[in-house]
Amino acid sequence: MEDREYIKSELNKRLEAFRFFELKNRKETGDRFLLPWIYSHMFGVGRQSRSNSMRAAKELNLFFNQKELLEIEQDAGDIWIELIDKHLRDSALMYLKISKSDPNFGRKFLGLIRMTDDEKDNKIYKDVYDGMITLLFGLPNFPYRDLMVRALDESYLTVYPEQQDE
Repeated sequence: MEDREYIKSELNKRLEAFRFFELKNRKETGDRFLLPWIYSHMFGVGRQSRSNSMRAAKELNLFFNQKELLEIEQDAGDIWIELIDKHLRDSALMYLKISKSDPNFGRKFLGLIRMTDDEKDNKIYKDVYDGMITLLFGLPNFPYRDLMVRALDESYLTVYPEQQDE
């Protein structure tokens, strides 16, 4: 059992090394795991079409089929889902927190008018449930679909706990 925990810890370190990277000329790190959420948002919000779904599937598959990730997945074996799930949940939470706190996210009329906090919160709700999750449900052959849907839903309810009972 101790060996399994050690292996899991080492694989998690490799996954974190892939996920986080230094940003040039900045003291903060970038997060590659924000990309699946950006793709889901980009292709899921607005007009839903078959071509958008196909492009989203292509980009998401390209992300998850990167050589480094595939090597970690292969080495992880039966603990891969647990490892990737943890990072998807964490990155989804980070993505929604960034969206909520970004003053440029809540703009309308070509970015000229700032949305009220309620309008912005409503937009995030619609983007998550009517856009991103709907897009993911439209990708039945995408292996990370269920993990990403669950991560988005749980993260939304963490960022907006008042929505829990609605």
